[in-house]
Amino acid sequence: MGWFSKLLLPGRLRTGPTALLPVRPDPKTLLAVAQLADPEARTDGDDILAGGSRIQPPVELTGDVLAKLGVPDEDRLWACRIAAEGPLPVDFFDKSLAEGIAYRLGGWSLCQGEPLDPAEDGGDPLVYLPAVPEPEEILPILGGLLGLVEAVDTEQWPEGELVDGVVHVPVRRGRVADVYVGADFVVTVEEGHRMPPAAQTRWPYLTEIAIARVSPVARTEESGGEDAELARAASGDAAGGRAEDVTSADAAPGPPDGGSDTEDAGSGTDAGSDMEDATSRNDAEDEGEAQGALLARAAVALALADGLRGIAADSRGFQLAEPADVLPGGYA
Repeated sequence: MGWFSKLLLPGRLRTGPTALLPVRPDPKTLLAVAQLADPEARTDGDDILAGGSRIQPPVELTGDVLAKLGVPDEDRLWACRIAAEGPLPVDFFDKSLAEGIAYRLGGWSLCQGEPLDPAEDGGDPLVYLPAVPEPEEILPILGGLLGLVEAVDTEQWPEGELVDGVVHVPVRRGRVADVYVGADFVVTVEEGHRMPPAAQTRWPYLTEIAIARVSPVARTEESGGEDAELARAASGDAAGGRAEDVTSADAAPGPPDGGSDTEDAGSGTDAGSDMEDATSRNDAEDEGEAQGALLARAAVALALADGLRGIAADSRGFQLAEPADVLPGGYA
């Protein structure tokens, strides 16, 4: 039985990386998902080899094992453990592989004992490039894609230059080479990245690549900082949530004089139901807005990849063929 035994299984899965899936994946579907991260992924017996990692066949987990793994409110999941073939994969590719599989099949990922729902963070789409593009090469492609800017924010981008509605910031320090800022999106071009499997297949003669990261516009309060620091801040998530507390007294005012206890109870129940419905609608609207923004950034990444002969991928290194590929649960 080996690691399949009930005693060893939770410990082996807890260290991960492991993809926890709601439905047992079809082997062909699992291979197709793996080939998004490594086009040369192939089957090896019951396993799948991808990017120097071995995707082991799914194992059914029931509630008692899931409770030991710290996964709440689930009665049954299917676990695919990812095991490195040799030394740890470059840039922790095995962890990205587990998260990417879970993201596309509507599940969880587990690594070092920490369960994660990858759908909560789609991340920033990427474009793999064989080299850092010259501004004259990339600016005509970006025109109109990032949202037009009328003037340079000299406080945030003191070295920025406005070119056809796009602010170009030549950083050339550290890993960041160039930053391109529009009204809606920021493209940060980084150099000196190791080769992910998808890029290795396309450019086997290269030893490193450049990456263009498509992020939402970040509004920071930093002043006087280095352009490189601002560029890294710009590549972060600019969206922030805000919670508003509502007290029960505000939500459900007391009944008029002479009201019965039954009327009190009914009023409170109705108010609570209304609040739950409003919360559900707000959550759905927030999720819709987040997915719309993610789709828009993916469209920019695909346009860049097409214009610069690069490879569009999501934040975990899985290739994109169309914007909808960036949404969670696409293969579920």
